[in-house]
Amino acid sequence: MSEDFDKERLAALAARRAAEFEGPDHRSLEARYGPGSFGCHEALHVTNLVVELMERELAGHGAVLLDAFWYGKVREAQALLYSAYSQVAQVHLAAPLPEEESLDSGSAH
Repeated sequence: MSEDFDKERLAALAARRAAEFEGPDHRSLEARYGPGSFGCHEALHVTNLVVELMERELAGHGAVLLDAFWYGKVREAQALLYSAYSQVAQVHLAAPLPEEESLDSGSAH
């Protein structure tokens, strides 16, 4: 990751932490969005949707098919996004469910 992207990410993360602390759910971002959480699963799902959208709507678009450079960039972007999807899936699926999101958390024993 480039240093510029990491600076941008850290600034966005700080802003997100501040904004979300004011909301009704005071759990940490790690608890809500870390590997194994519903939030992480949601990010995984959205990533897959974007990869599929690129395939369905962009890779076969006439303007993209007419230009080799554009087509190549679309395929590169798609491959990078799929790589991110695969990495998130590997980490997410290996993580235990957070306590508050486990299936047994609301049942009586």
